[in-house]
Amino acid sequence: MNSSAQTSPELLLPVGTREMLEAAVNNGADAVYFGVPHWNARGRTEDFTFDDVRDMIRYARIHGVRTFLAMNVLVFERELQELPEFLEKIISLEPDAFIIQDIGLARLIRAICPNQEIHASTQMTLASAEGVNLVKSIGFNRAVLARELSVKEIAAIKAATDLELEVFIHGALCVSYSGQCLTSENFGGRSANRGQCAQSCRLPYRIFVDGKEYRDTDAQYLFSTRDLCALPKLPELEEIGVNSLKVEGRLKSPEYVAAVSRAYRKALNRIPLDAKDMEPLEVLFSRGLTTGWLDGDNHQELVNGTFSNHHGMVLGQVVKADRGQIIIGLDSAISDAGEKACYPQPGDGILFENAALGVSIGSRLYAAQVTHLPHAKRGDPKLLKLEFGREFDTRQIAVGMQVYRNDSPALERELRKTFTDRELLARLPVHMTLSGKIGGPLKLSVYDTPKNAVEVEADFTLEEARNKGNDADKALRELAQKELSGLSATAYQLKHLDIQVDRGAFIPGKILRTLRQAAIEKLDEKRTEWKVLNPSAEAGKKFLNKTRDKFKSGAASSGAPAASGTTFATKRPIISVLVRNPDQIAALEGLAIDRVIMDFDWGVKYDESLQQIRDLGFAAGIATLRIHKPGESHYIKNILRLCPDFALVRNLGALSILKESGIPLTGDYSLNAANSASYDWLLSQGLTTLHPSWDLNSTQLFDLLENIDGERLELTLHQYMPAFHSEYCAFARALTTGRRFPECGKICTKHKVEILDHKGERHFLQSDAECRNTLFVGKPQSALKLLPRLRTAGVNHFRLEMLTEDAETVRRKVLIYTQAIQGKISIEDAIREAGIQEKYGLSEGQLFNESTWQDRKK
Repeated sequence: MNSSAQTSPELLLPVGTREMLEAAVNNGADAVYFGVPHWNARGRTEDFTFDDVRDMIRYARIHGVRTFLAMNVLVFERELQELPEFLEKIISLEPDAFIIQDIGLARLIRAICPNQEIHASTQMTLASAEGVNLVKSIGFNRAVLARELSVKEIAAIKAATDLELEVFIHGALCVSYSGQCLTSENFGGRSANRGQCAQSCRLPYRIFVDGKEYRDTDAQYLFSTRDLCALPKLPELEEIGVNSLKVEGRLKSPEYVAAVSRAYRKALNRIPLDAKDMEPLEVLFSRGLTTGWLDGDNHQELVNGTFSNHHGMVLGQVVKADRGQIIIGLDSAISDAGEKACYPQPGDGILFENAALGVSIGSRLYAAQVTHLPHAKRGDPKLLKLEFGREFDTRQIAVGMQVYRNDSPALERELRKTFTDRELLARLPVHMTLSGKIGGPLKLSVYDTPKNAVEVEADFTLEEARNKGNDADKALRELAQKELSGLSATAYQLKHLDIQVDRGAFIPGKILRTLRQAAIEKLDEKRTEWKVLNPSAEAGKKFLNKTRDKFKSGAASSGAPAASGTTFATKRPIISVLVRNPDQIAALEGLAIDRVIMDFDWGVKYDESLQQIRDLGFAAGIATLRIHKPGESHYIKNILRLCPDFALVRNLGALSILKESGIPLTGDYSLNAANSASYDWLLSQGLTTLHPSWDLNSTQLFDLLENIDGERLELTLHQYMPAFHSEYCAFARALTTGRRFPECGKICTKHKVEILDHKGERHFLQSDAECRNTLFVGKPQSALKLLPRLRTAGVNHFRLEMLTEDAETVRRKVLIYTQAIQGKISIEDAIREAGIQEKYGLSEGQLFNESTWQDRKK
């Protein structure tokens, strides 16, 4: 797409089945995206075959719709080495673009096919122009921005980059930044970065404040966000120049896709929307619609907290419950809609709920009637009388219960017609010219646009009609109009027919049908013509071999020395300790460590701590924030001002800014390096060492180490695993009425908050310097068992991460690990001693998880 010539943003719809593709195409989509077979971030969607993908691309292209293949997962080393042939085959199907998370995979696709378009997935956590512009150098044509950006922030990014930008406008919101969520993996053993999210954030949690359960909140589903609906923000997004507007929902229904496509196409075509347009968006699937982060932070609005599942359209509240019927006071959105009001229909699903008591009751509706209470006055709210079948016990329903309409077979039937009824399908208008002279050939030319013009010639010589005259000519024209307009089985409809045939000519209807069929086939081929891609698996293999050879020669970064046959197990390990408050620093005095990383909360100054660390004889480092957004460079400027001995880089925006600073940089796990090709590129950006993604287990980690220089890898031996990292503030939502800072009163600095999960385990909730929340798994992970193999593989850089420990506990923990690293105590003794220090015990975590979730499609 040429963004400079774009007059309206692309409307991009999700496809999880063939019917969803047809629903999107026939209801106004400009583009669709669906998963690459076996490789995509929606593990529960239907897995298409290669033939399916080929047919779907062809179908979409004939209808003028672009196709993007989602391959937005991390790729492990062994998989990367096996991918070139697969990628050659899938690229040969000619998708318009691939949606990619993994940097190494993006580079491999570029090596296999340099002119294949690739889009940077939202899983890459791109939230600033600096990050967007950095990935542009890899060859990305478009960036799918993080969902957590406001319209103002999107505008700032657009003004600072010429890369195409894609923004989510409708569907489910994740509580965590995409690509930064380890919740499903830590709580359920299924990685979101591998397309297997278990939606652990949608489960109920209990809150403990300063050790006691906090009951003064309705937020049982504390992390379950409402759904996104950006219809009110479309004019602003168009004004900014956003190139693509994306709808989430590959696991939804075809009817849902049809409804969303229709509503947004209507809005983009400047046709005013009414209640009837919004009705299916709420009824078919909704956890409550909101503009998400597009209007900035609103922690009270973003999360309802009382439910996590589909509830549908709010009808109102129960005002009276009798046997066999219930009367509700209609919600103002329905009462005020007038003739356009959306009332429930017989057969609809109705949900009654008392969230405070945890009561949810549903039934099918028998009848509904608008009514008023006796003695009602003009202007009093409308009431709705609901009647149900005998099997529904209305004694369960109490006054005050909230009422929802969460299913409508009638509505679904109407939407289904839009992509199954031939009379309603979207068609491209075509112009036809039938020409020929008696004694000569008969020709038919067809075009939908001047560049898509085709002509076919019949194997037939035009003859004179036996019966000449006006009636014969009229009959010929009527026959031609009838036969040539028979396009119901195609993507086209006849807009204009020009007949340039000699008067008195005779043409059999069969010849006209044959001409039409041949012309349409030729037009289909014209519309599906594509640039020659010539993908080469061999080129991909050469790229991977070259990358591995660079590591072996020590040239995988800016001048790092080669291993030169050194016995790695005898090299002195470099130990770093990450501290999260200044009081933890003094506890490190005299310990056998080398570096201290400061990762402090909002308002905590670094100057004195920086000098204190240096006075203790350690190198002093500062960690960047995990996210970089427009207007947040002050934190990075502080690093540049203080000029620490090194910086721990956690996001691509910070890497872009700091790479030329002269400050030594080390990369964190949040950069999601999972294979040698991603390692190679990230190290080439100025990183001295790089921590692998926490999606790798031990087998995948050592596969990686076989193809990279182990001296360039850092691994954390002890830490509280970060389950998710969120723009949403659970502190503000549960403990205050504040929508955002400073309305929250910085409540996170005043209390210690723990979250109890469904398994009875507690986890720590922390905020960072930009008020973003991280939920840390309460049971810390230890990788001590891997230490001997890591040393043999050449790994010399190890990290120990603290969280809320007091100084005495910090000292004990670090001493145990340093003694184990130095060989002064056994690994078994160290693990036992470390476990004693932990309130909730010690975990081996994902590194020792050798299982894979196989049941992806059920």
